Amino acid sequence: MSPAIAAPNANPTAVNTAHQRRYRWIHGGRDVEIALTDSGGPGPAWLMLPALSTISSRMEWKPFCDALLENGQRNDSQPPRLIRVDWPGFGESERPHLPYNPALLASFLADFQRDCCPADCGLIAAGHAAGIALLAAQRHGLEFREWVLVAPTWRGPFPTMAQRRSRAFPLIRALVEAPLLGPVLYRFNTSRSVLGWMSRRHVDVAGPGLTPEGIATRQCIARQRGARFASAAFVTGGLDPYDDPDGWLAAAKGLQPPLTVVIADQSPPKSLAEMQALAAVADRVLHLPGRLGAHEEFGRALAGMLG
Repeated sequence: MSPAIAAPNANPTAVNTAHQRRYRWIHGGRDVEIALTDSGGPGPAWLMLPALSTISSRMEWKPFCDALLENGQRNDSQPPRLIRVDWPGFGESERPHLPYNPALLASFLADFQRDCCPADCGLIAAGHAAGIALLAAQRHGLEFREWVLVAPTWRGPFPTMAQRRSRAFPLIRALVEAPLLGPVLYRFNTSRSVLGWMSRRHVDVAGPGLTPEGIATRQCIARQRGARFASAAFVTGGLDPYDDPDGWLAAAKGLQPPLTVVIADQSPPKSLAEMQALAAVADRVLHLPGRLGAHEEFGRALAGMLG
């Protein structure tokens, strides 16, 4: 594994433009190209993890990053260093047909943190990425200066809707991963009408997923080559890091640094209940309007709270 992030700018008041980079992650003897963006300056570093989903992309964090850097310039303080990364199988990272599971993603996160993040880095994770990060803390001793979990979840869409695991879910995943039939099923489920419905129900209140341009952008993300493999794993619960809520509550209680939980107040009821349960063991609780995409739609408000 090789680091792919440049050192912060030596000028203590300078703000770097965003640099798109690639990180070569080796898994099972195979190189996987990981997309990341490094921006900001010499101030405190943050690693930002996008929410795992069919439309997952590190660009979800752009409104937040822009606002955080603007706030720092107005306050005449050292601009923070902001590291955004796409998960393997998602966003602009390579999307090979791997056995995507929570252990694989937790291992990736531990490797990436070791290779590409400074020792005093903080973590901001959205949605399902929060559960994976907590699992990585338990299994790999992952440590950050501070933990901020925004609209955190630990269950994929199908198990959340059913309130249980089903033997049918792995079969559905296998169908989507299969040649010939799989691409057809996946293409239907990433049509603009389906993505718009998903955005209205679970992701946005009035955000980018409710406009024709925003839906087109999300469809482009969802339909990259190989996208169906990791997406099918997520939707069917194959990326769920825990079998029940006790697991992630125990992981959160075991964290040493300060933990902030940001609740998205308009989230679907089942997801909202899980956020509230996690908030009960946090050191600080903040509230945003919005649903599971609150970190993007209300990124500027979040920057005001944290910056």
